[in-house]
Amino acid sequence: MALAAATLMAGRTSVPSSTQSATRTGIPYVDAVIEAGLSGDPRVLNALIVLSTLPCTTREGLGGPPKCLQGEADGTLVQALPVLGSEGGHVRIDEINSWEGIGAARLDAVYRTGSYTYSDDFYPAGEFAVVFIPEGSAGALTLQVTPGGIVRFDHAFGPTIEELHQDHASDFILGPFPTP
Repeated sequence: MALAAATLMAGRTSVPSSTQSATRTGIPYVDAVIEAGLSGDPRVLNALIVLSTLPCTTREGLGGPPKCLQGEADGTLVQALPVLGSEGGHVRIDEINSWEGIGAARLDAVYRTGSYTYSDDFYPAGEFAVVFIPEGSAGALTLQVTPGGIVRFDHAFGPTIEELHQDHASDFILGPFPTP
């Protein structure tokens, strides 16, 4: 895990074509996320997660800031990982530590995010998106990645990879790969 974190922190944002391979970008911090995702080991992937510090809320409803837990006052700063899907939510550290990871998965694509990538104060976008298809799943898991680590998970949120590729092909570094 220390090696993955060190590799993550050594990031570059250019893509040297001489080091790019079928499943590597040549960007150390993006490649660290790819390796962690393909490893199937949740501890390796969890080591790359960067929690957001956000004020919790006691308001009901979907999306927005993390919900306060019992005993937390409205506005208490908490650490959580933003997750987008059919609803927005936040995962706290104890849930991350008990998470079983994505299991066996294939890499579907890596692309630079842009203005078309949803982002707000409670759901930050990454600089890059690393998309995996977990085995036995029809949906994608997109990891939003910055030089600091994984800042958000997206569960099949937004346009499909094919739609993104059609509209933003120049942002794609790897893939999309055909379904085997």
